[in-house]
Amino acid sequence: MITYLQHLSFWDWVALATLLLILEVFGAGGYLLWIGLVAVVVGALTYLFPELPWAWQFLLFGTLALLSALLWWRHQHRTSRARN
Repeated sequence: MITYLQHLSFWDWVALATLLLILEVFGAGGYLLWIGLVAVVVGALTYLFPELPWAWQFLLFGTLALLSALLWWRHQHRTSRARN
């Protein structure tokens, strides 16, 4: 398993993004859309910097995914307050 992680390529991130975006179609409320786009961003960074260690890739993905989920939640919360 560790060998696979050490050789992650941008195609792995693109595949994850595709899976997340397909799951978003089934109604996740927008969260998987943004996390899928984060996977695309990490994939692009992996393409530009192929020697980026897998631990940094996961750290970047986790941080950006949390940030995007919090920003989406904040946007949804403001929208629901404006409607009431």
